[in-house]
Amino acid sequence: MKLDDCVVRIAGEGGEGVISCGQLLTLAIARAGYHVHTWKTFPSEIRGGLARYQFRLKSEPVHSIGSSVDVLMAFNQEAVDDCCRDMSCKARLVVYDPDTTKDIGCDAIPGNRYGIALNKICKDATGGLRAKNVVAMGVVARILNLDMPVCRQMIVDEWSRKGQEVVDMNQRALEAGYARAGEEIKPADLIELPAPAKAGRRLLVMSGNDAVALGALAAGCRVAGGYPITPATSVFEYLCKVMPRFGGKAIQTEDEIAALATCIGASFAGKKAMTVTSGPGIALMCELINLASMLETPVVIVDVQRGGPSTGLPTKTEQSDLSFATEGTPGEAPRIVLAAGDVEDCFHQTIRAFNLAEKYQLPVILMTDASLAFRLQTIGEPDLGAVRLVERERPGAEAIAAGYRRYKDTATGVSPMAIPGTPGAAHIASSLEHLETGAPDYSPAIHQKMTAKRFRKLDEVAKAEADSGVADVREGARVGLISWGSTEGAIREARARLEQEGIRTSYLHPRLLWPLADQVFRPFLAGHERIVVIEENFTGQLARILRARYLIEPIPVTKCAGAPFTPGEVYSAVKEAASRA
Repeated sequence: MKLDDCVVRIAGEGGEGVISCGQLLTLAIARAGYHVHTWKTFPSEIRGGLARYQFRLKSEPVHSIGSSVDVLMAFNQEAVDDCCRDMSCKARLVVYDPDTTKDIGCDAIPGNRYGIALNKICKDATGGLRAKNVVAMGVVARILNLDMPVCRQMIVDEWSRKGQEVVDMNQRALEAGYARAGEEIKPADLIELPAPAKAGRRLLVMSGNDAVALGALAAGCRVAGGYPITPATSVFEYLCKVMPRFGGKAIQTEDEIAALATCIGASFAGKKAMTVTSGPGIALMCELINLASMLETPVVIVDVQRGGPSTGLPTKTEQSDLSFATEGTPGEAPRIVLAAGDVEDCFHQTIRAFNLAEKYQLPVILMTDASLAFRLQTIGEPDLGAVRLVERERPGAEAIAAGYRRYKDTATGVSPMAIPGTPGAAHIASSLEHLETGAPDYSPAIHQKMTAKRFRKLDEVAKAEADSGVADVREGARVGLISWGSTEGAIREARARLEQEGIRTSYLHPRLLWPLADQVFRPFLAGHERIVVIEENFTGQLARILRARYLIEPIPVTKCAGAPFTPGEVYSAVKEAASRA
């Protein structure tokens, strides 16, 4: 079976090694020279419930998880039932364990089916069942015609730290699965992929969370305050491991409130600082966001969104924190909100978040989500030589000699910020409203003046830092699409399919979500008969913000299912909207 674009889904019970099986295959595929894009979902319990790992591989860059499945590796009945419920599955080749799966009859699985006894093969090869997932890895590797030396090396890299006996056991499991698939599966059903394209620059396999951590280090972050919360924890874990090598500190605090307080204190002392959290954590941080805004202290907060509200769906994806991120604190506290579009963009937008925080002396919230956090994706190696960093403005000797005013009312709203202990630059830093010196003052005139000063920064951000992210305005297009965050890849592929059918669309995918940049949005909104806003939440939060600001009636296309949009879902929704334009 010749394919130049292949989607594989591995599913089974949580705790059976479904995720590690998929991750090992992903790395093997990347080492073989292919581009890969993954998505995983798993229960919040340690064992039990359905775990699913899906990867898509091509010889060219991959932008989404795809709209259907080519190969389903089902560890149990639940995995098959899940595919039957998911009408986008449509697996053309199914491998299942006949000892754990009795019924695979449904229209969602039209392809050829092979019963391969994973448990029995594993027991015969290793004497136990612990390496069942590696047997499955061998089966999928044979279906994809992956080179065994690459797969064997993955086993060595994964388990060598546990000793040669463990490596040998998993090697036997891998080879047993590979051999059995070669015996059982018809040659016509094996996947024949094109040769991988030669990359112009070295490719890395990275998750969105890893990219955020690396971006923070490249930006000069040297203090990270954190408290574990799914799906953001791995960013902080990574920084805990590597931050000391860069002369920095990663500090686990007693809660999210203390994590942000630690970062504000570090920034006040002159260090670039960041905390990372998710929805419930950022809710706890709201008063500290206010404090950073009132103190005009740079700090970066990364919000890795998950399904909500409350504990909600800790391991699933959603884009439901936008309203809170933009204005969700008591009082009026200016902040900047950015959103990353893919794994590579997580790196660049993290650096940008630090630059904006330092330049405008504001809290910056960077939005990612669980889909980006967990996703492994091949990306080009970042050019660290091209990274440009911004440092906060410091008072000069002349300003200090004239009487240092920490909160001087300037044309841009930005005031020089002295490090505590600078001779002659002593000042008060208080959460109370204050004079330019920092001394508390509660008079109406001062509150009006200082509030205007702080918000003037947002005017500067909207004018000087606005970006269109992805902006593609097509002549003659009647429908304009707007989205944000991790939906970009699926929309890009859906637009290509629509274009083939003669349906032309324009597209705007901004990275800067707050403040809104009128010079970016107004021309785009005015140039189309219908505006479709695509986002992964229930209420259409960006659509609501645009409606309030620009007095338009956008068509919200929303998904609130804990899973990312597929290109097929976007295609269907936009095609319907276009028919009404």
